[in-house]
Amino acid sequence: MGVAKSRPPVAEPKRRALTPAETAERLRLSSRDLARLRHRGEGPAFVALSRKTVRYLRSSVDEWEARQTAWNGDRPA
Repeated sequence: MGVAKSRPPVAEPKRRALTPAETAERLRLSSRDLARLRHRGEGPAFVALSRKTVRYLRSSVDEWEARQTAWNGDRPA
């Protein structure tokens, strides 16, 4: 038997980027709806690591979510 490989440390949760599935779950959207928002340029800012790999920074998701919050039917400035 060989030496067991240790797993790399997991990034600190507050700083870790989210996968599209994690982002959709957090925003209570379907993954498909989040993808539609991304392709229309209407969703949270994202990082394209490759043509098929996308991540969302927690801060970008927080900022986008805050901008979507309506107060008495009006959107905040």
